[in-house]
Amino acid sequence: METTLITDLTYVEAPAAPVAPPHLPATMLTTRLKRACITAVFYLVEARLLWRYLRTPARIKLAAERIKDLKRAYYGELAVRKIACVAGRYYREYQTPGWPSPAYDTYVATTVNRLVPFRADTDTLNLVFLAITKKCPLACDHCFEWDALNQKETLTRAHIHEMVATFQARHVSQIFFSGGEPMLRVNDLVAVVEAAQPGTDFWVITSGFNFTRENAGRLKQAGFTGVTISLDHHDAARHNAFRGSPQAYNNAVQAAAYASEVGLVVNLSLCATQEFTTEANLMAYARLARQLGVAFIQVLEPRAVGHYAGKAVDPSPAQIALLEAFYLKLNYGSEYLDWPMVHYYGYHQRRMGCGGAADRFLYVDTDGDLHACPFCQKKSGSALCGSLDDSLAALKTRGCHPFKSTSI
Repeated sequence: METTLITDLTYVEAPAAPVAPPHLPATMLTTRLKRACITAVFYLVEARLLWRYLRTPARIKLAAERIKDLKRAYYGELAVRKIACVAGRYYREYQTPGWPSPAYDTYVATTVNRLVPFRADTDTLNLVFLAITKKCPLACDHCFEWDALNQKETLTRAHIHEMVATFQARHVSQIFFSGGEPMLRVNDLVAVVEAAQPGTDFWVITSGFNFTRENAGRLKQAGFTGVTISLDHHDAARHNAFRGSPQAYNNAVQAAAYASEVGLVVNLSLCATQEFTTEANLMAYARLARQLGVAFIQVLEPRAVGHYAGKAVDPSPAQIALLEAFYLKLNYGSEYLDWPMVHYYGYHQRRMGCGGAADRFLYVDTDGDLHACPFCQKKSGSALCGSLDDSLAALKTRGCHPFKSTSI
């Protein structure tokens, strides 16, 4: 890739022919026996953790019943069928740590403590989206940080260290670094995660820019778990146009290959625009993801914030039905068990509400300010000054914007 640095803010990229997506090894468990064995192991691990945390049969029984109710509220009558294996760890969901790991134990402990308290704190956060830079070489159609993009940086490496330590002390089991383009601060990412304590999985959310083979290896060596790569179309030209860069598609596909090579979990993140959302496009995208051997596909619905502010970008009811059918088919259809898992948060939001606003997750912007989520931004205190307890309480009280329900 030819990239010429002009100033601190401006990048000029040479156009290039689309790379042929490589055929990468699959991460999904492909046989029924393997899936059954690992599922049984998960049950045994969770039973052991319940005993460790609760100690009495009555409390364990109560927690098991409440966990069952929670799963029923989230999945309905569906049961997780698919399991991915990357670098010796097993994953059943995108936003749940893989097992075995301290992060998985942390996640289970926070979930259990929420249902049957066994420790003094009342922390419920499972994950944090932490934006660490305003800088980005792209001009994406849907960018929710558009107004802050390429302004003067606020967060230092010391600030990022401080916030990570603060959230780890609150038992956060996953931290996703975003931006801007966080790979522009790869040295800071490596230093921060190298200094972090066990118990948290770290991910980077990237367009693929600066995600070289060397940098992929550095992230893995530092302790990163995975990478979320923004890829918004299976067609190179359309993705490049959406991202405002002639190299965007090549960068994303190459990043997936480098991440797979070093043993990072790969999630492809799709903004399902009105123009994109057809059955043909969704299945073509899924075939590409399968070819790239990724573990997850994340489907995001566009929101009228940032660069989309004031625009009618919400999917139609028919498109929502199509996205939900895609989610169900890929995750539960017998013929798709070796395809990537689909994470479609909108499906669950419509059924049990939003988990943002410091209920289960929150968003920290590039100034260190707290928000309900990346798409519902209204400052409620800071992660760097003042009382974090008060700020989190304010977030919970204010909540997220009402999520539109459907009759689907």
